[in-house]
Amino acid sequence: MIHPKYGLFYDFHTDVCCPDIGEELDAEKFAQSVAKCGVDFLTVHARCNQGFSYYDTEIGIRHPGLKKDLFGEILYACKKHGIAVSAYLNGGLSNEEGLEHPEWLRVFPDGRIYAEDRTTPYVRSMCFNSPYREHLKAMIREIGKKYHPDGFFIDCYGFSHICVCPTCVREMLSLGYDTENPDDLRKYGKFISVRLAREIREAVCENVPETLLYFNGLGYEEQ
Repeated sequence: MIHPKYGLFYDFHTDVCCPDIGEELDAEKFAQSVAKCGVDFLTVHARCNQGFSYYDTEIGIRHPGLKKDLFGEILYACKKHGIAVSAYLNGGLSNEEGLEHPEWLRVFPDGRIYAEDRTTPYVRSMCFNSPYREHLKAMIREIGKKYHPDGFFIDCYGFSHICVCPTCVREMLSLGYDTENPDDLRKYGKFISVRLAREIREAVCENVPETLLYFNGLGYEEQ
């Protein structure tokens, strides 16, 4: 396992209207610039908040404005310069997949499927008990098998995962939780978040057993 000293988090989320994602990016020059900064660990997007993938995927939704394997080109160029690369995926949000699969969305206790404030990317958040669960793990396996990154950064992943969709309610009742009790809803949200984190770890280790794995939102004990 790597032991990085200086990490860089390269954060970008692009809307469907952006027509030419990374078209003029020279991955080699980019990697050279990162190396000159002394960076030895880079987190870069494989899949963003919008739910778009930036690599050659057979599972996710490739950004329609993407004409190259942006994630792959950056990863390979950085590795040539001794820079380890972590794949960023948003675990809790996916605007585009929420549009395609509304049945994957979280249902809030008041019956909403849209989160507030609706001008933010948090509008469409995914239920960890829906088929999205297997979909997310499949993307992680795909990235691990194709690219063997040095890490995975799973974003928007925390204990605020409160959902009262039929699947969640059935399991809550079977485990003795009170679906009308806010504390029980939070406890159940923590339970399914940690459960999926364990499953993601298993999916990661299938192809990259010595990777750095971080869930942004889980406490250190759960990490």
